[in-house]
Amino acid sequence: MANVPHTASNGALPRSIGTGAPANRAPFSTSTRIGGNKPAAAGGRGAQSEKPAAVAPKGRSERWSEPPSARIKSIKCADPFASKSSAFKTKFGGVFNAGGIPARLQHGAVKVRLQWSRDPASLDYDPLLVTCAEGLLETEHPYAYASRACFGELLAAEGGGEKAAPLVARIVPSLRAALLSSNKAVFDGGVVAATQLSEQVGDAMNEHIHVLVVQMNKRSSDKELAPKIMRALQTFEELGGAQAYQIIKAKVPTFAPSTFRV
Repeated sequence: MANVPHTASNGALPRSIGTGAPANRAPFSTSTRIGGNKPAAAGGRGAQSEKPAAVAPKGRSERWSEPPSARIKSIKCADPFASKSSAFKTKFGGVFNAGGIPARLQHGAVKVRLQWSRDPASLDYDPLLVTCAEGLLETEHPYAYASRACFGELLAAEGGGEKAAPLVARIVPSLRAALLSSNKAVFDGGVVAATQLSEQVGDAMNEHIHVLVVQMNKRSSDKELAPKIMRALQTFEELGGAQAYQIIKAKVPTFAPSTFRV
């Protein structure tokens, strides 16, 4: 006689031993989803497709992932472990590193500036100013910045123009060398230095500006350099008078003077 499952008084089937599930149901399977979600049916209206996970918006940490120091990674610095024969590109680097110039760089939170241990007006410009002009060819930090800053601040010091005038003939070759450089930053520094020198010595540069004007004019089509080049030419013309104008006009026929000349 076949075994008939015992029926409870209320008509419900008994639960199977060991599974805790009704006898007419399959035991709990590990393939069943946890949390009560039913697996999607294959086709049909009742099938539910899983929604793709929403992409979280970029947080502040992702937008500002670069450290502040990343902005100055492009600045080339001198190798402190290089041999003495290759450590400095110009005489200025060796003099500055040895303490021959009474100034050091002071690094602030935003800017770098020169800190002089002596008043620049009290210094002897020969050969100090000439050495700083040679440093315009430097391309590595800190010598590139130090040479330009020292040159400009020495000229701007009290009596700087009077001390610089006798040295113009020795300074101009360094200015021309900077203007011949293929390095854009070096060329830019040469244009600025030539303008600063003209502002202090005036017509003392007239017999030398022809070698500077030719090199400046070659790169006057550069949109970034053109404003500084034009300012330099106008400074030569304003402070050098009619003689300077004639020299510039002979080398740059398209030059327009800042003031009307008959």
